[in-house]
Amino acid sequence: MNQPDDALAPRQPVDATPRVIRNHQRFALSEVTFEGGAVGGATIDSWQNATGADCWVARVLMPTTHVRTAGALAGRTRDGRVLRGRVSLAGPEPDARPRGAILIEWHGVSALLADAPTPDGTTEA
Repeated sequence: MNQPDDALAPRQPVDATPRVIRNHQRFALSEVTFEGGAVGGATIDSWQNATGADCWVARVLMPTTHVRTAGALAGRTRDGRVLRGRVSLAGPEPDARPRGAILIEWHGVSALLADAPTPDGTTEA
């Protein structure tokens, strides 16, 4: 028996909030630190979700010895600004300990903020 196409498609509730992402940006950070220790570089994705909240995620290639479940991440943009924020581990879990460095995904749990430059025009990551 053939069913109509709409019977096969899952139905969305009428009042479902559409998934909208605005102002997506992807950029690199250099001189990245995690809890004050140097970890190299990171790729950052930042956006606003459907409710207008700022969201961000960082992907960092880190040695397995530095993997924690949460901490402070900071790094320098190409134009010299230092950005920092609190992160929580999204994956892989800290128990996954292959040899060498692994790609860690950190979800921002605070705003990604730019530091104000010092009087000499520099900031530290």
